[in-house]
Amino acid sequence: MTDLEIIEAIKNKRNDKAFGALYKNFPAIRKMIISNNGLKEDAEDIFQEALIILCSKVNQGDFKLTAQLGTFLYSVSRFLWNDELKRRGRRNDILTEVDLFENSSLTEFAMEEEHKAKLAEKTMDTLGERCKELLLLFYTKSMKLQEIAIKMGYNSENTAKNQKYKCLEMAKKNLKELQLKQYSK
Repeated sequence: MTDLEIIEAIKNKRNDKAFGALYKNFPAIRKMIISNNGLKEDAEDIFQEALIILCSKVNQGDFKLTAQLGTFLYSVSRFLWNDELKRRGRRNDILTEVDLFENSSLTEFAMEEEHKAKLAEKTMDTLGERCKELLLLFYTKSMKLQEIAIKMGYNSENTAKNQKYKCLEMAKKNLKELQLKQYSK
């Protein structure tokens, strides 16, 4: 299901279908919460709350999709977990970015996170197919450089490492250019 189809399902009160599609985002949220003093049960509760917030926003009618729903859910979950840690009297430094937005609304924070994700997607789109494939294999599929070298037909692990470095540098350069274009508008 696409994000737009999920939103339509929520609007049409077919939450079971929408939630089924959204649960693919749960492992990342669970990992974030567990690695920040949480339990699996905490992650389940937080994810449920994030889904409720999403449904509420969609049903209010003013929800605009500016990035992926997964990004929205992750941002909301991070915010909720930070709030829960405060309630429990524990602080966690990896959530300090949330502190910058403490006086802002949850929606503003989530939209900023969505903006970052959209910018990252645009940056990936500026890369050639080989660079994009290499970076995705390394960062999203967690493949080792040796495996990438074999899969992509490089002579050695070092060649794959060098290509990864070049692609990463190109991505950083392209990101800076996209940011400059945005801020000069």
